[in-house]
Amino acid sequence: METELHLNVLVVDDNNINRLLINKVLTRWGAHADFAENGFQAVEKIEANHNYDVVLMDVYMPGMGGIEATQIIRAKKESYFQQLPIIALTASMLSSERGQIDDAGMNDYILKPFDPKGLFEKLSAYQKV
Repeated sequence: METELHLNVLVVDDNNINRLLINKVLTRWGAHADFAENGFQAVEKIEANHNYDVVLMDVYMPGMGGIEATQIIRAKKESYFQQLPIIALTASMLSSERGQIDDAGMNDYILKPFDPKGLFEKLSAYQKV
């Protein structure tokens, strides 16, 4: 398995331990991670910095969750906001949740706790080498 990712990743999760774990894994792979604790911060960071290659977006967060944040991002007309890969982070995946993720414009999902190999495979698909 390839072990390097040349990606700038925005990790959006309200749980500090989840952010630390994802950062540890991403750093080991050579990816750069930036962080937001809720959907409001995620939207602000994405609007201010058009340099993210992919977003890992927790679905359930206080204030504004990942579904709503993704809908706001996708509603923007510029191609960056339309094409930015957004991967949902979720603890469960019921068929109704899968529909919400798809309807919001998310590209994929990964279950928490995440399997590093699965995360690597999903992220490597968006690598710009």
